[in-house]
Amino acid sequence: MSLFDQLKRNHRARSSLLDELTGFYKKYKSLVYVYFFQLTGSSEESEELTQETFYQAVKSIHRFKGHSSLKTWLLQIARNVYRNKVRSWARDQLVYAPVEVELQPDETNNPQEVALQKYSHSLIQQIFRLMPEDYRDVLIYKEVEGLSHMEIGEILNKTPQTTKVLLYRAKKRFRQLYDLEVIRDEGTV
Repeated sequence: MSLFDQLKRNHRARSSLLDELTGFYKKYKSLVYVYFFQLTGSSEESEELTQETFYQAVKSIHRFKGHSSLKTWLLQIARNVYRNKVRSWARDQLVYAPVEVELQPDETNNPQEVALQKYSHSLIQQIFRLMPEDYRDVLIYKEVEGLSHMEIGEILNKTPQTTKVLLYRAKKRFRQLYDLEVIRDEGTV
């Protein structure tokens, strides 16, 4: 019996429902967290947004019709949670600067390698913030999460063919922005 069925039938045992919710959370938590981490670069923000996503999912499970997988439905909710958060940040006129992520040093403890990793991570986050939302999302869903174009289409409310075009354009735009940032950084060194 699925989570959807158990939530619709409230007469089931409370412990059974709790087990199902816990399983649902454990199964999809890292998927949602990684999505937010790619967008924000902040573990604290990613954790908060992940919790909000699961809260919204449980709150609106009655609207899940089974036309898509739970994974794509959950990522649609995550996308909406992120959009609402960005609107809230803009409304509150907050300047959002992601928290620097502490990278673990590589096994050689080479300070130069650690600095290069931090620079690369920061550069990717900066480029993601410059990209249009659909480009950013399709890149994360395909390249980080490994979703199919069919799943991405369900999340973005687009056809799989459209997501292929978006992915192509997103990669092209990412490369352009990357090259510009590298050239800019080389000019300041």
